[in-house]
Amino acid sequence: MTLRHAVAIAIVAVFIPLDGFSGVAEDTSGRRTNVLQFRGNSDFSPYEFINDKNEPDGYNVELTRAIARQAGLEVDIELGQWSDVMRELETGKIDALTGMLFSDERDAVFDFSIPHVVISYAVFVRKDSTFQNPMDLMGKEVIVVKNVYAHDWLTRNDFTSHVVTVARPEEALQLLSQGRHDCAVLARLHGIDLLRSLDIDNLKTVGPPVLTQKMGFAVKAGNADLLAKINEGLYRVQASGEYDRIFRKWFSVYEQKRFQDRLVQIGKLVGLPLIVLLVLVGLWIRSLKHLVASRTQALKESQILLNRIVQGTPLPTLVLDRNGKVLLWNRACEELTGISAAAAADRFQHHPQKEETTDPYMLKLLREKIPDDSEGHRMSARPKFLKKFPDAIELEVCIPQLGDAGCWFYGTIVRFCDEQGHPIGIIETWQDLTERKNLEKQLARAQRLEAMGRLAGAIAHDFTNFLQAILVFTDTAKFEISANSPIRYHLEGIQKTVFRAKELINQIKVFSRQNLLAPKPIQLKAVVEKAVASVKTIVSDKIDLRLSIDTDARIMADEVPIIQVVSNLCMNAVDAMADTGGRLTVGLSTLELTQETAGRHPELRPGAYAKLTVADTGKGIPAEHLERLFEPFFTTRKREGGSGMGLAIVHGIVKGYDGVISVESRVGMGTLFEILWPVIQPEDDVSGINREVSQPARAV
Repeated sequence: MTLRHAVAIAIVAVFIPLDGFSGVAEDTSGRRTNVLQFRGNSDFSPYEFINDKNEPDGYNVELTRAIARQAGLEVDIELGQWSDVMRELETGKIDALTGMLFSDERDAVFDFSIPHVVISYAVFVRKDSTFQNPMDLMGKEVIVVKNVYAHDWLTRNDFTSHVVTVARPEEALQLLSQGRHDCAVLARLHGIDLLRSLDIDNLKTVGPPVLTQKMGFAVKAGNADLLAKINEGLYRVQASGEYDRIFRKWFSVYEQKRFQDRLVQIGKLVGLPLIVLLVLVGLWIRSLKHLVASRTQALKESQILLNRIVQGTPLPTLVLDRNGKVLLWNRACEELTGISAAAAADRFQHHPQKEETTDPYMLKLLREKIPDDSEGHRMSARPKFLKKFPDAIELEVCIPQLGDAGCWFYGTIVRFCDEQGHPIGIIETWQDLTERKNLEKQLARAQRLEAMGRLAGAIAHDFTNFLQAILVFTDTAKFEISANSPIRYHLEGIQKTVFRAKELINQIKVFSRQNLLAPKPIQLKAVVEKAVASVKTIVSDKIDLRLSIDTDARIMADEVPIIQVVSNLCMNAVDAMADTGGRLTVGLSTLELTQETAGRHPELRPGAYAKLTVADTGKGIPAEHLERLFEPFFTTRKREGGSGMGLAIVHGIVKGYDGVISVESRVGMGTLFEILWPVIQPEDDVSGINREVSQPARAV
């Protein structure tokens, strides 16, 4: 008890007549009894608890009995669950609680005596935790006993939204010791006693007390008589010196008692002038504390706001201080790098960021994910600086060694300075551009093939007229010479060459989608089976040809060109496995594209599609050839007589019937072609189908 409390007790005692309370109470039925019912918490040592003899014990219990003796009260003390005894007092079943922490919410329901002790709540964490003070625990999972003062405080304040409640403090410490949740907020002395009694040695307290509050007796609101008698008894216990004995008995092991003893001794020597001075100083300190608390709260709220902004940003964002230590590291950073916020902060101990460095911190972490080459050297990723400002830069960087086809990242790095212009921190924001770059590449490839198709179609149309003229003149020349003329042989050679050229022109027209047959509803299953059956007759025994069909989907197309598509892809796969053999798999299924999955194909809209796949385990296609695979006349088999029109024709047929084709391949691991065509519903009539064809399923 402080001298301020002693003075307050003395003032109250002067104005309270000794016969102002009869020492009796009313029970719930209105009958009067001479025994006052006091209750307390059965699990709050050393303040109040059940001892080995199954009797109420502790500082609060012994103080209550001393007050009862001094005030001439007859009391019955029992201990139980905290939520139960609070409810009993609130409903009037009992007269008082031996100890309750003050709060504005509780003050509306109960009346409080003069405080007789101050309770400090501490944060308990595991000893291997990296937390250094309570501020590090903001936003973490905090365990607290339900309905106690700390629970109310956590609910009122925006310390964390992840509050885990338990029935008893033992449960809180046991859960924390087992590695569950981040911390527990408990009364400091009670928690330390429990650690000893439960034999838990892997927990500790961190930082100063997270909150402190005064404890006093509590009665039901309006019971002023009993409250005055308790205050009078508390004053007499203090004045007799019995309070000091009780306090030393239960708290002599703590440093708090030494300070209180010295303060009481000095107060007795100096007297009333010092008391007045201390009261004034206390008021001044209280005002300072209020000011500091308000500013601390404002700072805390700004920190919470900044943390929520960074954590809520979908882009990977991190904040460094002037020494390069990680202050904030959001979830998007964790997903991008696979490094947790705690691990990122710990890396500073081994890899500090120098103030004058221009190399982004995130880029360093991404470089560490690049695998070493065959000689054990790690290739670097050099950023391309887009814009540079005095305190900010924008850059792009491609890391070819990450992912299947490399990864692109866009970053902005902003340096913050104080009023004197000295750097105080850096914020980095990053964006994964890989999907966007791939879509841009797909769009550019599609536009290039579209332009080539238009050009090839225009040339083929004019070239057909030239060939027709050559045929006419050749026929005329053959008519005007004798049948035995040696020139006839040369003229026939010209005709044969022209016919081969016309075949090539027809292939070019197919690529430019000028020579396709009119579409009609066809069942893709039957067409694929027919095409695979024709291929199977020429496949060697070294190749395992498999067919997997699990759909009866129909599309708008013509049977002959679709057979040509399947045959061309299968024959390319057979050629790729001619020497080594392998497995050729043709699959047909239905795929439902959503808004998200359709984004990988800029030309398609969400809906149902028939998916045709042709996969082989051959030698694969080099990455540099994949970009030009569907261009006309592009071939890597000129020596074997390849014309370079096979896949170009396939591309033209697929596009002509509103489909898309894609290819994935790795050298030595085989190739996979995937084709998607829009499905038509079985119940659609012919007129409805024609309307669908006039408006193909493409992105506008």
